[in-house]
Amino acid sequence: MRPRHTGFCFGVRDALELARGALDDGREVVALGQVVHNATALTQLEADGLRQAAELPAAGPARVVVTAHGAAPAVFATARERGLEVVDTTCPLVRRVQRHARELAQTGWPVVVVGHVEHAEVRGVRGWAGAQVEVVAAEAEAEQLPWSERRGVVSQSTFPQDQFRRVVAALGERTGELRVHDTTCPVVNQRHREAADGFLDRADVILVVGGRGSANTQALAQTCARHRPTHQIEGADEITPDWFRPGQRVGITSGTSTPDWVVDEVEARCRAL
Repeated sequence: MRPRHTGFCFGVRDALELARGALDDGREVVALGQVVHNATALTQLEADGLRQAAELPAAGPARVVVTAHGAAPAVFATARERGLEVVDTTCPLVRRVQRHARELAQTGWPVVVVGHVEHAEVRGVRGWAGAQVEVVAAEAEAEQLPWSERRGVVSQSTFPQDQFRRVVAALGERTGELRVHDTTCPVVNQRHREAADGFLDRADVILVVGGRGSANTQALAQTCARHRPTHQIEGADEITPDWFRPGQRVGITSGTSTPDWVVDEVEARCRAL
């Protein structure tokens, strides 16, 4: 069984279309990180000529793809200085995080980003804040922050909303006044709600399909694992028959960077067991 929503979210779908379009005329195209956290989709892009790099090329005329996770303003400025053409695939919901972080900083609010400090989106958001930024990913981390008269809070878009709210509550104990922008992704939130709203009760075992480098897939797998035996897999070839017993109901869901056809393959493999 599958919930209503699986496969790519609109942000990943649009980013892939823009990246493919950048490859059309044979020019060198370099992506700053993974365009999508899915090995199969990445392999297809690389076969079409996309190259992945951690840093900007030294000079043009290469095209540079900024991934859906976004990038700091300095990345765009440096690209212009080097004569590089930028294909910006930043998700609109990530732009929302960047905008709120910038506005908070510009109006004098110390910024807290609730998310993972090494995540590409968070690195970019810190650049948009343009000031000292605190990053916390758990209640315990928030409880270690020094007292502040006020803080402005945003969230990494793929951070679980329920966990975001717990961290915000902890921040409230260390802050006189909080200005909170819940910038968690509604698509990610919807998948967590679907997992918790009856889907888990109807399944005996859950398969969460998505890249191991995908933060939202990992978070979804953690949500499911709190209720049912759960396996996170990248594709159908990772399924082990020993995970299931005769008569069990298998629930299949996915992260937002997982192609629909990969989820279809997983379902077909399960039905064939």
